[in-house]
Parts: sequence; structure tokens; C-alpha cells
Amino acid sequence: MPSRDKLVRIAVYAALAIGLYTVDNLLPLPLPWLRLGVGNLGIVLALMDVGALGAIAVFFLKLLLGSIVAGRFLTPFFFFALAGGVLGLGAMIAIKTLGRGFFSAVGISCAGGVFHNIGQLLVARFLLIPSSGLWLLAPIVVLFGVISGTFIGILARLVQLRLRGMEAVGLD
Repeated sequence: MPSRDKLVRIAVYAALAIGLYTVDNLLPLPLPWLRLGVGNLGIVLALMDVGALGAIAVFFLKLLLGSIVAGRFLTPFFFFALAGGVLGLGAMIAIKTLGRGFFSAVGISCAGGVFHNIGQLLVARFLLIPSSGLWLLAPIVVLFGVISGTFIGILARLVQLRLRGMEAVGLD
């Protein structure tokens, strides 16, 4: 059973993820199906701080509550987010676990961004658009995953450093 401190941290990361996900849905899109994914900041922070189970809890809370708040629960957007999120989170957990400290939050988040977008492309290809021409979008989708994942990873690293600074002076 997780400690009280760990549950509080998971709740804070989930609230952050849901709030940022909601804001992300209000921002204009560079392309109709590409989002920056700032809601994933809470998931990356949870993975780095409380581990895989905490990150999984934050992911599902963000997916369920965030999609209800955004009015996307059980719409096609929900299933795109589910597939991309499961694949992206799985990749981040695997890289963090197998990398054993070799990869930073930036590298882990970058991989998560790429796999998240690949998961969404797979859903589009096999459930919505039965054309192999959809694979022409793969380079754009992967590039955007690298950019957004790196951006989220840099934000996560900055938050980690700020929190460590606060702990060092007794403000945690």
C-alpha cells in the first residue's frame, strides 16, 4: 500500500496533468490532430518521482477526468488518447526501467512523445483510415513527438530542479 505522502504526490501530479490537459485543449492546433501534450508533464513528473504505478494512476486519472472536463469522454479523441497514452507511457516506463538511471526526464519524455504519436497513427490507420497512404504522415508525427516530448521533458527537469532546491532549504 502506498504511503500517504506518495498518494498526495500522485494526487498533485494528477491535478497538474488534468489542468494542463484542459488548457492544452483550448490552445490553437498547428495541425488538426497534433497537440503539444502539456498534460503529460504530470505523468513524466510522477514517473520520475513516485514510479511506474504512480505514473499509470496519473495517466488514467488524466485520461478519464480530463476527457470528461473537455467533453471528449468516449469520443474518437478519447480512444486516440488512450492508445497513444498507453503506448507512450509503456515506452517511458520501459526506458526508465531498462535504462536504470541512464536516461534523464528529457530522454524519457522524448521517447514517450514519439510512441504516443505512433500509437495514435496506428489507431487512425487500423480503425479509421484503411489506406497505407496514412504512413506518409509518419515522419511528421514522429518529428512532432520528438519536439513535444523534448519540450515536456525540459519542463519536467526544470520542475525537478526547482523542487530539489526547495527541499535543500527545507521548503518541501
